[in-house]
Amino acid sequence: MALEFQAASPFVRAKGERRPAEWILGGLVALAIMLRLVPVLVSPSVVWGDEIFQSTEQAHRLVYGTGLVPWEFELGIRSWLLPGALAALMEAARIFGDGPDYYLPLIAVVFAAIAAIPVYCAFRWCERWFGLSGAVLGGFIVAISPELVYFGARTLAEVLAGHLLILAIYLIEPVPEPAERRRLVAAGVLLGLILALRLQLAPALALVGLWAIWRAPRARFWPLASGCAMSLGLAGLIDMLTLGYPFASLWRYLDINLFENVSSLFGTLPWNYYLRFEVALWQGGLLPLAVLVLIGAMRQPLLFATAAIIIACHSAIPHKEARFIYPAIVLLAALAAIGFAQVAAWAEARYRGRGASIAYPALCAAYGCFLAYLAWTGETMEALRGLMHQDLLAARYVEHMPGICGIGLYGREGHDWVESGGYTHLQQPVPIYWPKNAHEFAATDAGFDVLISSAPPPEGMVQKFPYEKCFGSICIGRRSGSCAAVPPISMPIPDPLRDWAAERPR
Repeated sequence: MALEFQAASPFVRAKGERRPAEWILGGLVALAIMLRLVPVLVSPSVVWGDEIFQSTEQAHRLVYGTGLVPWEFELGIRSWLLPGALAALMEAARIFGDGPDYYLPLIAVVFAAIAAIPVYCAFRWCERWFGLSGAVLGGFIVAISPELVYFGARTLAEVLAGHLLILAIYLIEPVPEPAERRRLVAAGVLLGLILALRLQLAPALALVGLWAIWRAPRARFWPLASGCAMSLGLAGLIDMLTLGYPFASLWRYLDINLFENVSSLFGTLPWNYYLRFEVALWQGGLLPLAVLVLIGAMRQPLLFATAAIIIACHSAIPHKEARFIYPAIVLLAALAAIGFAQVAAWAEARYRGRGASIAYPALCAAYGCFLAYLAWTGETMEALRGLMHQDLLAARYVEHMPGICGIGLYGREGHDWVESGGYTHLQQPVPIYWPKNAHEFAATDAGFDVLISSAPPPEGMVQKFPYEKCFGSICIGRRSGSCAAVPPISMPIPDPLRDWAAERPR
């Protein structure tokens, strides 16, 4: 029997069937949210310092008045759009109480809920083609996808952009008027927000926009464009109010990266880095997943084309980080989910009458769990899950220490602030120092009475700061006495930008 690309039986919304479907979808969304909270709340980690210092730390400055200022915000090349939204959440959390114990869970839950958007989209797509059992399978596969679980609730621009992107693609699908117009406006708003959050996604966004209007350019262009103009207008207004003129952050970002090539200072990797990362993550499971993605692409070619453009564009940029292609990973996870549902539908059509129809989706779900388990417990994901875990536990401990007057960070040659958790996690309204060597330590130690060290402090300082608590290799020491007024340590600025900063108004 030849395999036909057709669901075994078209989904018909019979009377009363919508209620269980909605309940099941709600359960999958709840599952996705709970899983995504694990790597940020239950066993916290930080994949990159930007997760704090480009987002929550700046929000902390707005709400509490304290926060470290990285060079991106010092020079005005980052929009306040994301930190502003996080500041609103921090302020809302003050209804219940002050500090990380209140605002971090609220932020995590909100971002985890946004991270459940791909589950909703996959469920609806699979429901349309494969019925309720296929929808449950597709939504479940996305809910347990290891990369989506690990990155999903993180306060990174590319992560938020990935979730908004799949929703925008879902909304541009043709539906009867007048719902279509409303959906196109909403999709345009999302595309504009994504562009403001992550300029590197512009080629992929252009493809999505063209795909949205090509069927009926005159009818579909203006709703999409008007929505995009609204969100870009908001982003431009925020830049004007905070940085001096509309879209200042975007122009400055282009300037320093196109002409100063600053991003390469933070490391360069070969063009095939992202492929190598996925091979290391999934190992033997990558090939069957790739086949499932291709099967899903037959149903949703736009998802595949958009993901391909994102990966291709980021592969051409010398500076690479795994998180940069997260929007593509979201789309590929949805395609794999559709592929799983399609395989289950094919199996049911091929072996109809030889067992319960629910057995085929169940087998596919079990295989998806097996692949997810191997990836989640593999060396690559284990290393990711351990990033800054001990540092955050130490920060949580120090945040609850009473009566301290200063915090010192030591052991990483002056880069300790990156992995400290910042005021976002430390919270204490006291100065923070990060001496890079014994000389700087001796010059600043009078300014702090609590030391968080990832390496043994200089000779003689162990006795001065006796250890009170250790979390793995991160130890916390405290001395007696008060703190002196010691000048703060300046935040670093890349050397090529010192002249750039002096020549350009901020």
